[in-house]
Amino acid sequence: MVYMTRLARREAIIAAAIAVMLKDGFDGMTTRRVAAEMGAANGIIHHHFKTASDLKCAAFLHYEAAARAEFVEMRPALSATAALKLFVSDHTDDTRESGMRFWAEAWRAAQADPELAGAYARAVSGWHRLLCGIIADGVAADEFRAGVLAETISWRILGLGIGLSSMAVLPMPLLSPTTVRRLMMQAVADDLGISFQEITGAS
Repeated sequence: MVYMTRLARREAIIAAAIAVMLKDGFDGMTTRRVAAEMGAANGIIHHHFKTASDLKCAAFLHYEAAARAEFVEMRPALSATAALKLFVSDHTDDTRESGMRFWAEAWRAAQADPELAGAYARAVSGWHRLLCGIIADGVAADEFRAGVLAETISWRILGLGIGLSSMAVLPMPLLSPTTVRRLMMQAVADDLGISFQEITGAS
């Protein structure tokens, strides 16, 4: 490989790890496969990450932070209803099945890896704070039913999304991404006192 600074090399390793995980899943992400993705020797990974778990955590947090930053950038131009539609749509897009699988497998892997569990908790908590803010904005703007508990509903949206997405990425899926999206949209509409048509048609 060409010469890179230590920081650039670390970033390249994380990018390669994300690429491998999106293709092969969390279980398929090994240091050997990441090195092959980079076209580098396996030993170079261990100069930057002590264990595969360290690398998985770094890759997961980088991936989700980028997705959250993209969402935050778009948020100011959207009504609260449109922002929730975007959140549900982005996380259940038919063309981004690999992203749904990424989150579902991260949850499963976190059950056996305390370090990854901590990273997963930080990531989900970040999305929870964003959703709480959106719901509070919607109540203030009279888009949503007054008196709704933003914290509770936000956790319900996240829990429902994680559970339904897991069903959609099984080797023999129980649900399609389209069905997951419809069920989540309906749940959000019911919780916030708006019609299904309002959230699906929001722009």
